[in-house]
This record gives sequence, structure tokens and C-alpha cells, in this order.
Amino acid sequence: MRFISKLLSCAFIALSLFSCDRNLEDDNIPAIQAVRNGEFFKASQMSAVNNADGSVSIIGINQLERLEIQIASAAAGTYPLGFGSENTALYTFNSANEFSTNTGNGTGRVVISSNSPTGTISGTFEFVSYLPNNADSLYMRRGVIFQVPFNGQLGTGGGSTAGNVLTASVDGTTFTPAAVVPLEIGGQITVIAATQTAQISLSFPETITPATYPFGAGSINAAYSNGGAQSPAISGNLIIISADQTANTVNGSFSFTTGPPNNFSVTNGSFSITY
Repeated sequence: MRFISKLLSCAFIALSLFSCDRNLEDDNIPAIQAVRNGEFFKASQMSAVNNADGSVSIIGINQLERLEIQIASAAAGTYPLGFGSENTALYTFNSANEFSTNTGNGTGRVVISSNSPTGTISGTFEFVSYLPNNADSLYMRRGVIFQVPFNGQLGTGGGSTAGNVLTASVDGTTFTPAAVVPLEIGGQITVIAATQTAQISLSFPETITPATYPFGAGSINAAYSNGGAQSPAISGNLIIISADQTANTVNGSFSFTTGPPNNFSVTNGSFSITY
């Protein structure tokens, strides 16, 4: 068994106590759950986002994992996954090692069963995904998307897309996210700003105070991805202008560069969030 599979198995050995034969829909509402490489995957925070081009991003995270399913629309129907498809499933463990159905021999499908007037989406999914160069594989079976809200509260301690702002330039081109989602998990705030193909993420402690912090120092991190694996910041700064733990708001600015092979330059970054 390869390294990533071993790491996942060890990190989630407690979850193996759950039966894979259980009815995944019965555990909670909303829910994103599945069997991941034979182990139980459950998102603790989740949201669906209507993108500007009509596509939909369905995002579920827990303390170490992030699953994002991107489909062409929210309409009921079957959406195939695989190399060259406009639909994609992306899985990351501990903010690294992005598995994608658009890599190598990736395959699968998402079946949307309902998109309710109250603003939720439900369906099922299954897929096989790969690291770049088919270095490792990861599969999700018996996946359930159950009454996940659009642009709503992302579970306990989560934020919403409404009222959250992030702007930046990437290699001199304006980065305009379709959604900005702040998440608070275990005392760490993660800000995810995504377009249809690219993403900027920032991560810092909830207890952060106004000051200038270099990326890569402790739990201060950033990354950029554009249709591939995340490229972490290797230099740059996060400047916290204001932070209010009572109101759950943070405002700041940032800039950073990533390493080879892409050497992205993210400049003129600023953000304002409520988590």
C-alpha cells in the first residue's frame, strides 16, 4: 500500500468503527458522506455555491479532509466525471496531495436527485481519482449529498459566502472569485476563495491579532491552485488589520509567491470575512 493510503488509514482508524453498511443519509442533515478507500468519510462543514457561469461547487470539509465536487449545473440528472469532463471531483488531505478525477484514469459520476425551493441540493456520487502522474489513487463509493444548503451556514462554526470578500492579482491578472468561504475548525480559520478553475486559500489561528506575519511560520499558510495541485506559499506576508473574536470578523491583506514549477505571484491581496 502506498504512503498516502497508509497515512489516511492511520489518521482515520477510529472511523473504521462505523459500519460501511449503515444508511449514510440518516446520520445528520445536511450531510456529505461516503466510503473513502474503505473507510468512512464525513464532512463536518459543507455548502453548495452557485458559480457565475451556472455551474455548482459542492464543498465538504472536516478537520483534515476537503472534498469539492464541481458540476455543470444544479439541475437533476447524471453528471459524468473523468478526464476532459467539465465536471470534477477534487479531494485533498491536510491541504496537500490533491486527487482529481480529471487526472490520469479518473472516472465516476454525480447524480443530483433534487434541488429544492428552500435552497438545498441532494444526490449521490462515486468516483476514482488520482494524483498527478497517477502516483496514487483514491476512491469514493456510496457517496451521499443530503440537503446541503446553497450559500448557507457551513455547519457548526462555519461561515457563509454572503458578505465575505477577497480580492487579489495572480501574475498580474485580477483574480475574481465566484465564492469566498471562511471556515473555522479546531481554532484555525481557513479562507477559501474560488473561481471555476482556480483557488486561493489562507489559513491562520482564530486567536490572531493585528500584526504582520510571514507565511510558512507556524500555522500561517497560503496556497494557490489553478486546475492542478495546490502550490503553497514559500514567501510573503499576511497583514492582519483587525480581528474581533466576539464578532467573528477578520480584515487584512496579503501577498505571496509559490515555488517551482509554476512560481505563481499573488499580489495586492485583501480580504474581509465573517466566520
